[in-house]
Amino acid sequence: MEEQKIKEILKNKLSLLEELSGQMKRQVQAIDGNDEPSLTQILNEKETVIESLVKDDEELEKHVALLGEKSRAAIAKNLKELGAQIETAIEKIVEVENDCEKKLINEKQGLYEKMKSMKTGRTLLKGYGLSTRIKPKISGSI
Repeated sequence: MEEQKIKEILKNKLSLLEELSGQMKRQVQAIDGNDEPSLTQILNEKETVIESLVKDDEELEKHVALLGEKSRAAIAKNLKELGAQIETAIEKIVEVENDCEKKLINEKQGLYEKMKSMKTGRTLLKGYGLSTRIKPKISGSI
């Protein structure tokens, strides 16, 4: 009975990870295309999926806590393949997430450099700006 419930939770977790993987692919496309609105939407969707994964993990912990030591070992042995699939999916997601993070950090650094060069350019241009008009000290027309 408990084994079936744990198996359902793990299958649900695997399907959520597959959904998250699809969102990660869309995230990479949005980052590569500099599509900020799409990226924001994808991140919000990812947040929802991650919340579901956390709930599944909590539910799984509750069911595992109810099991005895022998039952845990037997269930772990029976569901070993499902666990391996979940681990593989998580590793792929983490790898893609790390790549996205590197891309965004590089983009941030590039923007920082542009801002810095604009500030330097603006400072240099101040010296070449128009001087303020000096008003005559004697009033009236001369």
